[in-house]
Amino acid sequence: MKTTDRAFNSLDFERAVISPSSVFDSPSEIVASTKLSREQKIDLLQRWALDARALQRATDENMSGGESSALDEINAAMSELDPKGKAPDIFGKAASKL
Repeated sequence: MKTTDRAFNSLDFERAVISPSSVFDSPSEIVASTKLSREQKIDLLQRWALDARALQRATDENMSGGESSALDEINAAMSELDPKGKAPDIFGKAASKL
């Protein structure tokens, strides 16, 4: 972990919301954190998944910088936290047009 679990604070969480990979080395470190609630862990993993999907799209269009996608590891971590897949989707929090 880029930030030890013991030293994790609210500023680290704010940074992680913007870019989970800037605070955590892997999705499994989010799962293992004792400083985050289950809901916070799921939120961070969903945000990381959005980044990973964007990277995958860029790779598919030959526009990536050679980074590998962590999507498989993110999905495994999400399955560990939410085995039945009942956590609300991150898009459910966004405003929608009527």
